[in-house]
Amino acid sequence: MSRLLCLALALLLASCASLEETRRHAELDTVETKATPAPEFRGAGTYVENGSVVLEGHVAYRNELNAERARAKKQEDYKLVYDLGNTPVEGAFSVLFKGEGPFVKITAGADYFPFVGLVFGVNTKHFEAGGFVFDHFWDRTYRIKGTLYEETSYYSGSTDFNCLWDNGSCTLDSVDKSQKDLDYEEYLMTHHYGLGLFASVFIGDFVLEYSGSFYTVKITEDPEVEEVKLGNKWPLVTTQRFSLGYNITPSYSLRLGGIHVAGDFDGTYWALSADFTYRFFLPKKKK
Repeated sequence: MSRLLCLALALLLASCASLEETRRHAELDTVETKATPAPEFRGAGTYVENGSVVLEGHVAYRNELNAERARAKKQEDYKLVYDLGNTPVEGAFSVLFKGEGPFVKITAGADYFPFVGLVFGVNTKHFEAGGFVFDHFWDRTYRIKGTLYEETSYYSGSTDFNCLWDNGSCTLDSVDKSQKDLDYEEYLMTHHYGLGLFASVFIGDFVLEYSGSFYTVKITEDPEVEEVKLGNKWPLVTTQRFSLGYNITPSYSLRLGGIHVAGDFDGTYWALSADFTYRFFLPKKKK
């Protein structure tokens, strides 16, 4: 038994004689990612009778007008660089329910990655207006540049495992310091949580439409390098849409318009859009 105790004591002394502590931290220079338009949410685009259910599908094509990219905003710890732009095609499917008063519309679609939204508002023979909330899922690319610092301290002269936390219990033998550049890309699951307002005016078969929204960014994954801290304070991104539509029939519509993206960062973005919409009015139940 005494031999076992001596062996255990010897192992304890050996382990404490080679204690080491490594600390790392990262200092970021820039983080580059995309700032895209919010998904589009709107009302019915035409007058809908009370007690109706409408199925709707639309596809939109967008063409960039300007190439203002790499717009920077100084964060607390690094410079955020937004690459302003969008994917050329967006599509969505919606179900609209209109009772005796307001309507509710549920929309799901894809703008590179999927999005969902809830629209609510009023619809009359001459205009419609309302609001919406949405979530746009993104597997976003982040280009991270900075420096990773590492410091390893070697201690000796203690037989107490808690010596690192008790001041004066350990003897510092040496310290090794090193650093390496960070310059890499990684994909992090990100959500764009947003809300907005819309309004439309019906002039015969023509429709004047406007919508404005903003979203904030929420990253739901940790970076691969755990010392990289991106934080949660991201600039709001605003999206405005202006369009003129024409209802060929109650079921078919064409629209042309413009998209403007701006936010709490330098620069803005403009694009033209063209949209085709199909609506299917479910038969109303007979009373």
